[in-house]
Parts: sequence; structure tokens; C-alpha cells
Amino acid sequence: YGIVRQSGGSISVGSEIGKGSTFEIYLPRIRRTADTNRSTQIPIVSPGTGTVLVVEDEDPVRNLAVQVLVSAGYRVIEAATGMEALQALERGAGPIDLMITDIVMPGISGLELSERLSKSHPEMQVLYTSGFTDDPIRGLEAGTHFIGKPYSITELTRRVREMFDGRVTVE
Repeated sequence: YGIVRQSGGSISVGSEIGKGSTFEIYLPRIRRTADTNRSTQIPIVSPGTGTVLVVEDEDPVRNLAVQVLVSAGYRVIEAATGMEALQALERGAGPIDLMITDIVMPGISGLELSERLSKSHPEMQVLYTSGFTDDPIRGLEAGTHFIGKPYSITELTRRVREMFDGRVTVE
């Protein structure tokens, strides 16, 4: 729903007892053709250093983020849930420079996880992410770093690099 809304689309739902439900997704038409010759290599702004904790409950999104960040030179710790992240840190994962966390996750939310980890890792920066456009984002304080899903590989590497360099602007 969040990705459809961010893309300028809408969803229509119809349901009939005994027959099931129909979901119709409407997306705006793109008037340009796709560039099929584009390289799918991961762009590297400059080699990264530091440790990034990626907490994301959607496997494909987490796997891509981890691959991108490792290719960019970062040490990456990954977790599918907030509880997994806490357990990884209890096992001695070392200092965490940056945590990228989905806001909406089963169990411990990204906001709660950040609050809990800030006590033991005060140096850790946080970059929140979400595919939802409304409620979770409204709960963020002014000055909070956020990147909406879906995000591009370039956007992710740029934002992470800027946060490590201390040049990030809050959107």
C-alpha cells in the first residue's frame, strides 16, 4: 500500500461473501521507455568504512541492502527482526556506527529498537526506512534521518556515505 501511494497510485478492493476478494492496483503511466542497457552494478560513491546494522523484516530488501553496503566497503551485521538485532549485539558484535532499520516490524518496532540500543550504543546513528507513507512517519521526531522504500541503490549508498561523513541533511 505504501509503495503504491508513494508512486502516485491507488488500490481498490472489492469483496463478495463466498466468492473472495479482488484487489485492483492503479499506477500512473510512465511516458518514457525503460533503459534496458543500464548497468546493474552497484555504484560506489567512495569506499566506506565502519559498521552498519541492517534490521529489515523483508528478506529481499534486507539482502539487497546488505549486498550494496558490503560492496561499498562497510562491515555489515544483518537482522530480520528487532529481537535478532538485540541478540547479535549481546553476542558481542562490537561498536555499531549506523543502524538502518525498518520502522514497522513484527515484535519490536524500529523506533523501540533504536530507543533500546541508544543506551548501550550512544554513538550509533540511525537511518529509518519504511514503505508506509503516513502513520509510522508521523511518529518521527524532527531531525530524524529517513529514507522511503522503495529506495534506489544510489540513494542508499549516498545517504549512508553522507551520514558517515556528517554531511547528511534531514528530509
